[in-house]
Amino acid sequence: MTLIGADDAGTRRGAPNYRLGASYAFATAALLALQEPFSALAARRLNALDFLAFTQVSLLLSIPILLVRPGAGRDFAAIFSTPAHWPKLIALFVVGAAGLILYDVALSSAHPIISAAVLNLSPFWAALVARIVSGKRLPRPRSVFVGCFLIAFAGAMIVALSQIETDAGTLKRDLLYSLLHSRWAWALPMPVFFALSGTLVYEWFHAYDEGAAIACNFVVSAVILIPAAAFLAHGSIAPLDSADAPAILMLLIGTLAASAAGRVCYQAALTATGNDNGFVTMFFLAIPAISAGVSLPLARWIRELHVHTSAFFFAGFALIMAPLAFLALVAAAAQADNAPSFLRSAVAPSRRSGAAADAGFVE
Repeated sequence: MTLIGADDAGTRRGAPNYRLGASYAFATAALLALQEPFSALAARRLNALDFLAFTQVSLLLSIPILLVRPGAGRDFAAIFSTPAHWPKLIALFVVGAAGLILYDVALSSAHPIISAAVLNLSPFWAALVARIVSGKRLPRPRSVFVGCFLIAFAGAMIVALSQIETDAGTLKRDLLYSLLHSRWAWALPMPVFFALSGTLVYEWFHAYDEGAAIACNFVVSAVILIPAAAFLAHGSIAPLDSADAPAILMLLIGTLAASAAGRVCYQAALTATGNDNGFVTMFFLAIPAISAGVSLPLARWIRELHVHTSAFFFAGFALIMAPLAFLALVAAAAQADNAPSFLRSAVAPSRRSGAAADAGFVE
C-alpha cells in the first residue's frame, strides 16, 4: 500500500516526512473549506433528513474514486472480510456521529464568533488526542509551535469578526447573551471527535490504503444513516422539485471534495507525519479564510454567501498564512541539510534525523 508521493515508502517505514505532511495538511484545509460554501444553498433549501441522505449518497458515490489506487480495492475487501475490524468501524461511526450531534446541540444556537473560537481550538485538542492515544508529543521547538498557533488562531478570529455585520455595541450584547444562554460550553471538546477519528484510523488501519479505510467508514455510515433517514422521513417530507437540483448538485460536489477527498488527504498527512495530529490540524486554521475566498465568486449566484473583503479581513488572512508557512518551513528544516541558516538555527542544536523523529520534527 502506498501514499501519493515520492517519499511514501520512507514514511511507511516509520520516517516522518513533515514537508510532505504539510502539503497534505494544507490540501486537506483547502478541500474542507469547500464544504460550507457548497452546502450553504442546500442547508437553506433542503430539510435536515434530505440533507443527511444526499450527503451519505455523495459519500457512497466517492467510493470508486477512493479505491482507484493500486491495491486499494484489495485492502477494502480485506478490512471488511476481517471480523476483528468490524467493532473498530462501528466505533469510528459512533465517534463521528457524536461529534455531529454535539455540534448540532451545542453550537446551533451559539453566536458565530463563539462557534469559530470553539472550532479553531482544534489543533490544541488534536495534539492532546495524539499525545494520549499515540504518545505523540508536541513538535519542538515548542515555542515555535505554540507561537504559530496563537498567531494563526488570532488571524482566524479576525477573519470571523470581519464577516459580522453589526456595530460593536450590538456585537458585545449578542456575545454576552450567547455566552450566558447557549450551550456553547458543551462544544468545547467537540473537535476532539474529528481528531480522534483520524488518529484511530491511523492506529487501527495504518497497514491499509487510506482510501480503502475511509471507504469502509463511508459504507458503514451509509448503511446506518440512509435507512434511518428514510424511516424518519416516511410520509412527512415534501417532495423535491427541479428548483432544488442546483442545491443538491452543489451539496454533492462539496461533500465529495470535503468529506471524501479531504478526509483521505487528512489521513495521508497523519501517515506522512507519523500521526502528528497537532501539526496537521494547525493548517485547518486556514479553512475560514479559504472558505471566504471560495465564497467570493459563488456569491454572485448565492446571495447568502456575501463576503466582506475589508482591510480587517485581509489582515486576518495574513496572520493565518504567515505562521503556517513558517511552521511548515521550520518542520522541513528539521529534516533538510540545505535549509536556510535562520531556519536551521531555529531547530538546532537538538535537530535529528527524520527516521528517529517520531515524537515531533525535533527532540
